[in-house]
Amino acid sequence: MLSDWLHSKRMKYISFAVLLFLLMGGIYVYTHRGGQGARKAEVRPTVKVVTLVRQDMMKRIVLSGETVPKASVDISPKYAGRIAEVAVDLGDAVSLGDVLLRQDTKDVSISIGENRAGSAQAAAEAVTSRAEYDAGTMKAQSDYENALATYERYQHLFDEGAVSRQDRDDRYRAMMEARAALEGLTSQSIGGRPAVIAGKEAAAEKARYMVEALTNQQADMTLLSPLSGIVSYRRAEAGEWATAGEKLLTIVDASELYLDCQVAEQDVGILQEGMSLDVSIDSLGESVKGTIRYISPAMDADTHAYKVRLVLIDPATTIRGGMFGRTEVTAMQKKDVLLLPKAAVIDHNGKKLVYVVGEDGRAEEVPVTLGASNDEMVEIRSGLAAGERAAVTNLSKLKNGMVVEVKDW
Repeated sequence: MLSDWLHSKRMKYISFAVLLFLLMGGIYVYTHRGGQGARKAEVRPTVKVVTLVRQDMMKRIVLSGETVPKASVDISPKYAGRIAEVAVDLGDAVSLGDVLLRQDTKDVSISIGENRAGSAQAAAEAVTSRAEYDAGTMKAQSDYENALATYERYQHLFDEGAVSRQDRDDRYRAMMEARAALEGLTSQSIGGRPAVIAGKEAAAEKARYMVEALTNQQADMTLLSPLSGIVSYRRAEAGEWATAGEKLLTIVDASELYLDCQVAEQDVGILQEGMSLDVSIDSLGESVKGTIRYISPAMDADTHAYKVRLVLIDPATTIRGGMFGRTEVTAMQKKDVLLLPKAAVIDHNGKKLVYVVGEDGRAEEVPVTLGASNDEMVEIRSGLAAGERAAVTNLSKLKNGMVVEVKDW
């Protein structure tokens, strides 16, 4: 009886143990089956792929800048002086050669008169010096010829013993002194002219130049408009003192308006002079036709960009200089090339890599050589062929040889 009871109790324990083992095993299988599914999902990331095709590469360039007038000239006096008259006001239309401003020229007029008189005096002195020189030269020539004749006569008498050596030598000294006096006049010349006359004539010429310079200064103190346009700046009043180089007026010629833009090195090659574009003026909400007139032949050393100028065709009167404008250019960059989105290319230690996904869903690393690029696409020069599929997303999760879930781009 006791043995039956013990046997029955042992069977209960065994049954309980078996049930507990089966329960723990079921829990283990259930929980580990979910973990394996998670790991399986982790090693099969979903990627979007793009199929490589050959096509034309297009480039979109945005040109932006400020509108500038055809010309804007600041008017400044060449000489300091008091302003006598301002002939224009702000906003006035002026033509080429119109009087803008006059400075007081009384002192200059007095200086012209003084120097003109000095020039006349110097010219008269030059004439007097010429006459005096000619007369002095003629006298010296005559004295020398007389002294020479006398010496030659005394030399003949001395040879015959009719005069003493002392008398002959005295006549010789007189002849040499007359010769020296003549040479003193004739040897001092500049450019073939006697020095004394050249000096007087130079003084007269200097005085004439001074008169001419002062006359030009007097004319320059009347400021004329260098172009036709509008007075856009005025900071001058009659009676004020103006210093040389001070900005007093500005004349703007807005008969043509331009849009000046800066273009990067990689974009300038697409642009061509004569291109017709639509230019949007942001502040006015208006658009106007424009044509590329100028492309800089060299890069600006400060901005490291190229200057491009568009001329606005028939701009509205509301468009003024300094307004912001923009336009876009879409042009062919390269024809019939193999293109791939930039997002598909990995830079690994200087190497360019692309994950190519095969028909079996396996991703393989492929080194590529790149060519030209635009905002979104890049040219594949070598490493890939048309028809191959390249991964574009989840690249950071990929490893060489990994199997992936594929979705089209």
